[in-house]
Amino acid sequence: MTLTQAEAQHIVRKLGESGIPPSRGLEAYTVGIDSLLGTLKDEYVSGSGKSHFLYRLRDLAWELGYVVSRTELSPKECPYDNQLKVYQAVVNNLIYHDPTAESADTQGLEAFLENHLFHTLRTLGVENAKTSVGLDVRVKLWLDTILHFKVESPSFRHAVYYYLQAVAEENEEQKRLLGAWLRGESIVLKDVRAFSITEKLDRSVAFKMLRSLAQLIHELGYSGLVLLFDEGDRMVSIGSSHTEKIACDNLREVIDRCAGESLPSSLFVYAVPPYFVTNIAPQYEALSQRISAQVKFSRQNPFSVQISLDHLDYPGEELLRLIGAKLVGVYETAYQMKFNRDLQARNIEGLAASCASLLSTSHRRHFVKSLITMLTEQRVAGEHLYEEENLQGVLRDVTEQLGRTESGEY
Repeated sequence: MTLTQAEAQHIVRKLGESGIPPSRGLEAYTVGIDSLLGTLKDEYVSGSGKSHFLYRLRDLAWELGYVVSRTELSPKECPYDNQLKVYQAVVNNLIYHDPTAESADTQGLEAFLENHLFHTLRTLGVENAKTSVGLDVRVKLWLDTILHFKVESPSFRHAVYYYLQAVAEENEEQKRLLGAWLRGESIVLKDVRAFSITEKLDRSVAFKMLRSLAQLIHELGYSGLVLLFDEGDRMVSIGSSHTEKIACDNLREVIDRCAGESLPSSLFVYAVPPYFVTNIAPQYEALSQRISAQVKFSRQNPFSVQISLDHLDYPGEELLRLIGAKLVGVYETAYQMKFNRDLQARNIEGLAASCASLLSTSHRRHFVKSLITMLTEQRVAGEHLYEEENLQGVLRDVTEQLGRTESGEY
């Protein structure tokens, strides 16, 4: 891809600050996951680290006409043992993606529905949905098709229908009320009975509503729904043994639903640290049976349920060297300058070797942050070759910074 200077600077800032990938522009320095993404595309969607992989999967899904919701799981805002909070997080993070570079993506189910309506109006050639005698007849006819959608929850279907009608009629009061119900907020049932809504959206029906959302998106004509859940490195959304069991039961149910027909054209990805697979899941036989895999996901084994980001297209140090070479190009674009590529290749090779020898885990994140630090030092003070002691010093500083960040000291 061709980066603008602003896009390149955004990537450099994000990686330099924390080593965490930016939400856009990852194609510019992605290395090693092409076969995984290609297999997902070939086998599922079209017929690094966890966050980086999920962002690239998100971009691939958008290219193929899917709707994406990416959720960061957390103990307070979105613990995986609470289905209502999971539903709320999914609809709040649902993205209406506009492929034009000038337009920012909007988030939330309401924004998604409104943008879909406006796109539909343009397709129908309708300039103003609301006329002096009511709604344009073409809008009425399109809205009526929603009432015939194959959606598990009639209440969810009616809420979407009446919400879109309120948008077309510019009825702000009804929009606020129905939007709150769709978001899973606490709404008195009698306040929405006039809209044929007979279910209170609470924990008991939250997963049913999530299934209804997937069915709605399929009925609206999208390729499907991609749900991306990103667990913290310490499984922060799973707490006590009681909540751990509930969370594992919820995951098992999702797997079973995906195997059935109640989540049509949906891809569910739950990114976890290896500890979950090796220590937590084996304690729950029903879940362990569903996610255990003798072989990892690959082109040769596209039906495996486990994708390992420790087994990529290139071995460890080679992967880091290739990432480093791409990041030098991004940095040059960001600051409109040129490095001595031979010299930087030697620095990158030394840094990759230091990361591989000193770090057992998360070395890719440490590598990219360390490299950005080194390139910035050289941009200011001039290029030079980093000796092994210098490389280890940079790496120690970065490791200390990342440790303070993850422990909440910053």
